[in-house]
Amino acid sequence: MTPTSTFASVIEAALVTGGGSGIGAATATALAARGVQVLISGRRAAALDQVAATSDRITTLVGDVTDESHREALAGAFSAMPGPRALLHAAGFFQVGVLDALAPDDWARSFDVNVTARWELSRACADALDGGRLLFIGSDAGANPRHGAAAYSVAQASSETLWRALRVEWAATDCAVAGFKPGLVDSDMVRGFLALSPDEFPARAAYEEYVSSGRLTDCDTVARFVTWLLLDMPADRFGSTDWDIRDDHHHAEWLDTPLYPNAPM
Repeated sequence: MTPTSTFASVIEAALVTGGGSGIGAATATALAARGVQVLISGRRAAALDQVAATSDRITTLVGDVTDESHREALAGAFSAMPGPRALLHAAGFFQVGVLDALAPDDWARSFDVNVTARWELSRACADALDGGRLLFIGSDAGANPRHGAAAYSVAQASSETLWRALRVEWAATDCAVAGFKPGLVDSDMVRGFLALSPDEFPARAAYEEYVSSGRLTDCDTVARFVTWLLLDMPADRFGSTDWDIRDDHHHAEWLDTPLYPNAPM
């Protein structure tokens, strides 16, 4: 990597993990619509193909981000794409279960997806990110553990510490590093844990309160936010702030409708 530039990057290509659904899929489509070449990763070939069918700028690579060979393949394909490049860690895993009864494999899976894979893929792509951007999806769960989802909270806190550490260690390079929080999003993951019973997921009522109050964001809105961060934000500003979609100070720069149109006035 070369010394840091103070100018905004013009992103030509992006790698989006978790690109088969939710925020990853919506962001891939939004980036492609802006002329970016996008590589999406995920475990389900059919889901990836459906996203890729929306644009000839989107290509796919099927695999699990926790698998070393898949990360190596992603890094190789990513480095062959035109630069500058951006990497969005959108793949995530919501582990349900109380800590006292959680199986070691379930605990490990939460960290493998939400932390270790992000660390390994980031460093595998480090040279390809010269002049580009690295963006982590985050969650309030890291600072607010919920009964029955504490493993996810611990992993999210670790993921946030990871991107902050990379921002410190890569400060002298030409890759801007940041994280963002989308709030509660209408995604497959959220619909999955909201479908569980209170016995299976004791904290379900806390999330249902967000939904009933209208504080649920759709994936397309989050994708607009992420696209703004990756494509329109000066590099020095991108890497200097903890981004949160709910912070209305920046809404006028990218959002032309209420963030929560169904929330009571």
